Amino acid sequence: MEKKYLKWLSMLLMLTLVLVGCGKSTKTSSDTSSEYKGTLTVWSFTDELKSSKFIEEFNKVYPNLKIDLTVIKMDKDDYSTKLASALSSGIEAPDVYTTEVSFLKKFVNLPYSEDLSKAPYNAEELSKNMAKYAVDLGRNTDDKGIRALSWQATPGGIFYKRSLAKEYFGTDDPEAISKMMTSMDDFIKMGKDLKTKSTGKISLLASYGEMYNVALGNRKSPWVVNNKLIIDEQLIAFVDQAKTIRTEGIDAKIIPWSATWEAAQAGNNVFGFVLPTWGLNFSIEANAPKTKGDWALAKAPTNYYWGGTWVSMYNKSKQKDNAWQFIKFITSNKDFIMKHGKDTGDFVNNLEVSKQLSSADSGKNEFCGGQNIYKVYLDMLPTINGSLVTIYDEVANNKFKDNLDLYINSKKTKDEVLKQFRADMKTVYPDLDTTP
Repeated sequence: MEKKYLKWLSMLLMLTLVLVGCGKSTKTSSDTSSEYKGTLTVWSFTDELKSSKFIEEFNKVYPNLKIDLTVIKMDKDDYSTKLASALSSGIEAPDVYTTEVSFLKKFVNLPYSEDLSKAPYNAEELSKNMAKYAVDLGRNTDDKGIRALSWQATPGGIFYKRSLAKEYFGTDDPEAISKMMTSMDDFIKMGKDLKTKSTGKISLLASYGEMYNVALGNRKSPWVVNNKLIIDEQLIAFVDQAKTIRTEGIDAKIIPWSATWEAAQAGNNVFGFVLPTWGLNFSIEANAPKTKGDWALAKAPTNYYWGGTWVSMYNKSKQKDNAWQFIKFITSNKDFIMKHGKDTGDFVNNLEVSKQLSSADSGKNEFCGGQNIYKVYLDMLPTINGSLVTIYDEVANNKFKDNLDLYINSKKTKDEVLKQFRADMKTVYPDLDTTP
C-alpha cells in the first residue's frame, strides 16, 4: 500500500509540475503585444493611417508602441523626392514609410528598403493569401525579394448617380449601365446621348483626365523597354479620345481633386466619377455624405487599377522588430483587415476576406444602395496586370498628362505635344532612347 501511495503521489507531483510549467509559458496575445515598446517614425503621403484608424486599431493590440506619423503631401513628386533624400542620407529617416504605385518601383529598387522575404519576416508566407499583382509590385526587380506590402488592391470602375441613371437611361442597374460602356466608342456615345437628353445640363464626366487610368489599364507595353521610351498605342488613341470628350462637351471641364470637383460629387450635374476602390470612402463619401444610397459601381470600358498604398521598412532602422509588428498588423492581421473592409468598403488585399465579403451581406455597401461592390472588384482582379509598372512611371505619367492638357486646350497640336513629351523625358533621363 505504501509503494502504491508513493507511486500515485509521484504521478500527481509530475502532473502538477507540467501544469505549472504550461501556465508559465503560455502568454495571451495582448501580453505578447505589450512587450513591444518605443516610438516608430512613419512617413506617408496620405493621412489614411490615422483617418482610417489604422494606428488606433494597432494601438489596441500594441498599447506601448507609439506611432509618430508625418504626412507629406504628394504634390507632383515632392513626397518621393523628400523620402529618397532622407533614406539615402539617413538624416531623420523614418522607420516605416509608404509609397504609391506611381513611385513604388523606384523605392523597392533602391538599396534602402528591408528585404521582407527573408527571416525573421518571411513575408512570402503572408503573401500567399494576397492579390498577386499587388505583391509583385512590391518586389525588387533584381532579386525578387518583397520590399513593400499593401493592405489593399485597387481595381477601379465608374461610380455613378442612380437617380441620374434612372432619369436619363431608364435604369440604375449596374450591369445594365456597364453594358452601355463596354468600349471607349460606346462610352463617348453614352456621353453624347446624355448631353442631348439633358439639354447640356448633365455631363457624363467631371474631367476627361479621369479616363487616363482606364487608358493605362488597356496598355500592352510599359513606358520603357530595353532603355527605349515606348508610347503605347492605347495612349496614342486616348489622346484623340480625350480631345473628343472635351470638344463634344462630354466632360464638365472640372479639374480633378479641386474644390469644384469635390462639390460636383454632392451636386447633380455630373453623372459619374472614374475612381478605384479607395475613391468611394476617401472621396465620394467624404464629399457627399447626404447622397448615401444614390450611388452604384459600373465597370469601365477597360478594367484598370489606380493607386494603392504600400508600406516598407527602412533597412537601417534601429527598430526593425517594432517596425515589422506594425507592417504585419496592417497588411495581414485578419481581424483588422476584415473590420477595415466592412467599415470602409476598401477592397482589402486579403483574398480570403475579400471572398467572404463578396458573397455576404456584410459586403453590401449602403452608400451604393446595397450593391455588393466587393463582388464587382473581385471579378476585375484577375484581369489586372501589374507587370507594366516601371521606375519611370511617376515622371512619365506626370509629363504625359501635362502635355496632353496643352492639346486638349488647343495650345499645341497632337504632334507637338508628343514631341515635347519625348523631349521632357530625355531631359530627366539623358541616357534614355526617346526617338520615335
